[in-house]
Amino acid sequence: MGLLSERSLKLELSTSRIEALTDGVFAIAMTLLVLNFDITEPKGDITHEKLVDALHSLWPYFSHYVQSFIILAVFWTKHHQQFHFIRRSDRTLLWINLGFLLFVCLIPFSTSVVGDYGGLRISALLFELNMLLAGSFFWFHWRYATHEHRLVDKELKPEIIRAYSHFMLVVPAFSIAAIALSIFHPRWGTNIYFLIPFAVYFLRR
Repeated sequence: MGLLSERSLKLELSTSRIEALTDGVFAIAMTLLVLNFDITEPKGDITHEKLVDALHSLWPYFSHYVQSFIILAVFWTKHHQQFHFIRRSDRTLLWINLGFLLFVCLIPFSTSVVGDYGGLRISALLFELNMLLAGSFFWFHWRYATHEHRLVDKELKPEIIRAYSHFMLVVPAFSIAAIALSIFHPRWGTNIYFLIPFAVYFLRR
């Protein structure tokens, strides 16, 4: 029985179910972001001007929707790229991935809060802390899989591992900067996430 348990613990697991679950979670999280849009029906007769004003009031929600969608897109793209190299899984990687998805699922909520109360420090910090924790789990996911080539091919070059480690640190690094800025100006802190696509492009080059 002890021998069987030991063998079970060392059993290599397929990555396909991790990828399937992750794709589903990202699809739902990206879709839920749009539910933050809710036009308040103008009082009295609806006119062109009133509708324009109602749409204009949605600008903070649209801004944070774009930010969160970009971040989720970066996470999903890099997760897909990670599993181009990760050949197998184990229980620890499963739980690290679930920890990552825990904070991915929270992004629509923190996006809604910062959309409603973007000028308040606590709402900005909630959003940025959410991104920091998601990004940290994501980085740890790659580090665990590649440490001593644990779950990747032995032939995978160290420079590739280092390059992708730098990619995985983009969101945590921006989140730390955003948290520091939000202490003084919450809106500046959250707006820094618009620079993420440029940082990813620069690192790719």
